[in-house]
Amino acid sequence: MNKEEIPQHIAIIMDGNGRWAKIRNENRIQGHIKAKKSVRESIEFCVEKKIKCLTLFAFSTENWKRPKNEIKFLFSLLESFLKKKIKDFHRQKIKLSVIGKKNFSNKLNNLIYKSEKLTSRN
Repeated sequence: MNKEEIPQHIAIIMDGNGRWAKIRNENRIQGHIKAKKSVRESIEFCVEKKIKCLTLFAFSTENWKRPKNEIKFLFSLLESFLKKKIKDFHRQKIKLSVIGKKNFSNKLNNLIYKSEKLTSRN
């Protein structure tokens, strides 16, 4: 990619993890675990190519209809990701913004708030 071809914003709809797992005779949770690698690779690609904005559409209002254990797992993935990676984001001058409704637990909402605050000037 030359400089003129590099987009300033990439948006990804994170969909298909359950179907990916089903095709492989695995449960839906395994699909979400596998998707962590794709998220990491997407972030690394954007940093490497100096793409200014990456939007990951990860959870829609329709997702609240999923089984409770799957929803709980998805939020635990986000929590774990923030705990492990937010300091790296800050060091790399990456700003995190969680957009949309934040109907999460108090614990996750607080972690999101602290993560956004830490990276707010990046």
